[in-house]
Amino acid sequence: MITPQQHSPIASPEAQLGLGLIPDDGRVSLRTVSRARASNYAVFVLDTGLEADLVSSLEELGATVLESPDDGESRRSKLASAAETDGCDGLVVTGSGDRVDLDASRHRSIASSSFSTEAVTTASSADSDRLIGIPAYNEGASIEAIVDQAAEFAAEVVVVDDGSSDDTVEVVDETDATLLEHDHNQGKGSALRTLFEYVRTTDCDSLVILDGDGQHLPEEIPTVAEPVEEAGADMVIGSRYLEADEDETPRYRRVGQQVLDYLTFGSSGTKLSDTQSGFRAFSRDAVETLSIETTGMGVESELIMDAQDADLEITERPIDVRYEDVDGQTLNPVHHGLSVALFLARSMPKRRPALFYGALGAAVVSVAAVSRWVVRAASSSE
Repeated sequence: MITPQQHSPIASPEAQLGLGLIPDDGRVSLRTVSRARASNYAVFVLDTGLEADLVSSLEELGATVLESPDDGESRRSKLASAAETDGCDGLVVTGSGDRVDLDASRHRSIASSSFSTEAVTTASSADSDRLIGIPAYNEGASIEAIVDQAAEFAAEVVVVDDGSSDDTVEVVDETDATLLEHDHNQGKGSALRTLFEYVRTTDCDSLVILDGDGQHLPEEIPTVAEPVEEAGADMVIGSRYLEADEDETPRYRRVGQQVLDYLTFGSSGTKLSDTQSGFRAFSRDAVETLSIETTGMGVESELIMDAQDADLEITERPIDVRYEDVDGQTLNPVHHGLSVALFLARSMPKRRPALFYGALGAAVVSVAAVSRWVVRAASSSE
């Protein structure tokens, strides 16, 4: 029980309240912290053995991390004292694993004669163990709809803004999504690396990634996630070509994608129908295992190669895709293709040296043979 601290009920619904979190398993939902800060709560978290990177993330979100006393009453008293010192008009307290109803908690605190009250919590949704991540760059025109639709299939949606110059950040701030920001554009690989680092601080069991440009259909999230969540797969790629009519994809795009599929197969040894799809699902093991080094668009191929090297199970599921009436920012397909091809060309000597040098040797032999034929033809003509 919280020790009552008698005071007059809060008069203003705009009063500054504090949210006190007492982690019981070394984990804290950064989404709860982000939502609370966006709702004008000051946030206080007791350090009950939190990892250093989680503490840093909490502080970046504006939370105050406090050294934790040993017993329960002292913990709550410390939270209350910190909130009073910070100028809060009241404090609501909860464990770190509960989903907090911030509006109902505010009403409870306003009506209470105690400075500290229990937060109002709600039951987690059936999809609470699934996190949805959306890398975004200048997606202000499409991101709100994508976030709102994706939120129907998970308790947390995380948007990584990769230094957008439009209103992407402002639009996401108006949603319930957790927002992670880069101060300048670093590339899709960097955005996914930031996302993976964040996911490792949560207790989600699966991660689904889709692009923020509007090409992917959020209602297909359960389809893409199912092999990870029900059948033990580690990575699922949403493929545009397993069942779809290839005419749905512009021909110039499909030709380029087939080249990249072939190059990725040569580098990874894994034969897939759509290696460049950004609609994917990952198991918790995959999130913990995969390491993203590239900063650019080669990340789609890199994840496949890393998963294959780590003996993770990869599978595909059919998806639809939209190319017309898409509001989001899309990368020029020629620029995209060239950047991925260059990444794969640099990767193959390290990952598949026998294949690379074998192909290079064959090319040298072929050039030498052609050169000799040209020389002989020239000599005979004299």
